Amino acid sequence: MATLPDFIRRHKDLILDHWLAEVRRLSSAQNQPAEIIRDHIPEFLDRLADALDRNGAGAASLRGLPNLHGALRVREGYDLRQVVAEYRVIRAVILGLYSKRGDISEESRPKLQPIATMNAVLDVAIADAVDQYSIDEGRAREMFIGMLGHDLRDPLNTIAFNAHVLRERGAGLDPQTLKIAARIGSSAKRMDAMIRDLLDFARGRLGGAFPVVPTAVDVRTLIADTVSEINEASLERSVTCLTGPTDGNFDAEWDPDRIAQALTNLLSNAVAHGNDPIVVEMRDEDDSIAIEVRNAGEIPSAALPTMFAPFSPPSTDRRRGGALLGAERRRGHLGLGLYIVREIAVAHGGHVSAESRDGETIFRLTLPRIVPKLPASES
Repeated sequence: MATLPDFIRRHKDLILDHWLAEVRRLSSAQNQPAEIIRDHIPEFLDRLADALDRNGAGAASLRGLPNLHGALRVREGYDLRQVVAEYRVIRAVILGLYSKRGDISEESRPKLQPIATMNAVLDVAIADAVDQYSIDEGRAREMFIGMLGHDLRDPLNTIAFNAHVLRERGAGLDPQTLKIAARIGSSAKRMDAMIRDLLDFARGRLGGAFPVVPTAVDVRTLIADTVSEINEASLERSVTCLTGPTDGNFDAEWDPDRIAQALTNLLSNAVAHGNDPIVVEMRDEDDSIAIEVRNAGEIPSAALPTMFAPFSPPSTDRRRGGALLGAERRRGHLGLGLYIVREIAVAHGGHVSAESRDGETIFRLTLPRIVPKLPASES
């Protein structure tokens, strides 16, 4: 009679298929390719079978593999609850399949039911404990980030104000002092953007939706003004706005500050990691409006699924002018730009996507013309 370890080895593909179908219900897994979701799970099953063969004495062979799996899941946007859920599902799938297909007698099968029930009860207890832990930890972290952001802004505002005062006294200062004042002002502005990104991350990551204040906007003007600001900061690049000749109705009720923030993040990403030309275009899609940011250069296909995860590092395979982008291009960036774009899109009832092929990368922001109203319990 085959043992449980033998059953796991013999039916590993079946276990993986059932496991994959279950974990795809997790929010962070829904848009991930199957190979990324499977990750190290096939090897994990092999090591699990080895550990069972040794009555648990081989459990040390698992060490390192779950750690690596957990680290990768963080990069892919999973939270603690979802990582734990993946392992709970492995246990439930193996037990369920073994109770139906295992080489055990018919008389023994009913004896597995209490074990399955016990595991189900324990899983509920684990889920509740992990949920409460995550909630309490999240609240503490959100409070810390909020306090940090607030406390940093006071001295930062003082720095920015004094840099502005120095620049205003240009006639009475030497060129070197004016240059230093300009650098201080630029650094203060960059720090303010980083603080805003951190506060947005805390709000979005820890359960609070991004606040939006929809007002009537002319999307053409909003986009043109945002592109103009990017052009002023990146004079050496080719950023083109194709809003003028675009046919259609581009009246919307959006939060203009948030949309400008999202578009700025997309354009800054294209400037930092893409090649020229960089083109912004828009389309009237009846009840929604699509905004596209295109640039020359491709993103490796393996990097696409995690583009919108927080703290995602830039792909070192994206090149401009034949040279790898240096770390200096990332100064003042936390890897939150595309994550914030996604959260702004969700807050407006829309979505953002990325595709890269044939030497071109396209980010597409699609938003309903009017932000849907949340039910009273969610507002």
